[in-house]
Amino acid sequence: MPIELLLIRHGKAEERAFNKEDAERQLTKKGKKEFTAFVTSIKAELKTDKDTKVWTSPLKRAKQTATILTEQLEWEKAAEKEFIANGDFTALISEINQLEPETRVVCVGHEPTLGNWIEELTGSEYSFKKGGIALVRLDEEDQTKGTLLWDEDPKSKKKTTEKVEPLRDVLSCQAEAMEQSYANFRNNPYSPKLTHRFRVDMRKMRSLLHFVKPLIGEETYTELNTLIREASHRLEPLREADVLIESCGERALLEPDLIDDYADLFRYLHNDRRKWMRSRLNNSMITALEDMINETKEKIKQLRFDKEKTNSGDWDTYLEKRFDSRKKKVFTLFKKGDHSDQEASHEVRKQAKKLRYAADGYKEMLPSKEVKKVKTKAKTIQNELGLICDYQVNSALLKEYSEKAKEQPLKKAFSTLAERQMTLREEVIAEISRLDKSQ
Repeated sequence: MPIELLLIRHGKAEERAFNKEDAERQLTKKGKKEFTAFVTSIKAELKTDKDTKVWTSPLKRAKQTATILTEQLEWEKAAEKEFIANGDFTALISEINQLEPETRVVCVGHEPTLGNWIEELTGSEYSFKKGGIALVRLDEEDQTKGTLLWDEDPKSKKKTTEKVEPLRDVLSCQAEAMEQSYANFRNNPYSPKLTHRFRVDMRKMRSLLHFVKPLIGEETYTELNTLIREASHRLEPLREADVLIESCGERALLEPDLIDDYADLFRYLHNDRRKWMRSRLNNSMITALEDMINETKEKIKQLRFDKEKTNSGDWDTYLEKRFDSRKKKVFTLFKKGDHSDQEASHEVRKQAKKLRYAADGYKEMLPSKEVKKVKTKAKTIQNELGLICDYQVNSALLKEYSEKAKEQPLKKAFSTLAERQMTLREEVIAEISRLDKSQ
């Protein structure tokens, strides 16, 4: 594994004075406070499993900065290196060459030395702001070359934090809502309403993450999305059973003579749901769901939002453009889609959900009038395509029940309802097509 070089310019120091040697200049109170807060805010990014060596310039302001760093991160005391003060790049590389590959070297020093070293390593001009940090991965074959992985400084971090914290707050609030709906479900897993609420909150969490996917990165998004999706899928059979029972309940009210004995059918369906509960909702599942919630909350706290994706930190414009792009995509897919295609309809329905939940979650950061219109239209799309998708899933489930049932009257009842679900599906598709043509 390649060696990493973490370069840090000292924090804000006293001004130069004719009666004080440069080497004795100290960090100001503001400089100490600012750098301490900065390190605290990026602890997650600074921590590493690599063996860490901390080196500092012998100048007082650099040593004070190194002390703050090592105390905050519980690293060993920094070793003083004269070559950091005088900018000897050859001496730096010579010392690095003596280290094991699994090492991160931390150098606390000064400008223009550190900026010159970055330029020497990467071939690109660079300058450090006071308290600034840059992480470079050195080339394994030639350690005089490297790649800049990331950089940050106190002032930019503060400005970014002011903009991104509302985004993090939205995600944190939804994680808390998900945790609460899980607790309600855990207390009464026999309630279809509470089961649905928990799954909706998981879907909302995934939708909010998807909206900021370019800002948090593909890898981070995929990791979180997969974590929550797998937990949600554990409860999918339960939700499908609830949707089926509700749909059959509507038929019993609207078409009481469609089958001979609704009571037997409902007795069978509810018994099957209870069997699933007894066999699947065990300690293993409960642990998995709770682990998912705890891990999601922790990862949200550690999220980094990439300001480079926002056109010089213009977060508001970025979010509006992202929202407009998602809106156009969903509405176009719905308008041009073949609603008889189950897979395509299901995909558009999912996209409409994502759009609606994002509009609701980030509503304080988006144009209010547009948010209201989009939420209404996305909800309509979700409901219409939801019926199409649910009727087909219901029909398939009812056919399975017809094959499993032992009594002939029950087999017939399931089969009849399965056919009726498909005719209802066709009616909804025809109605959507009629409305599209009339507009």
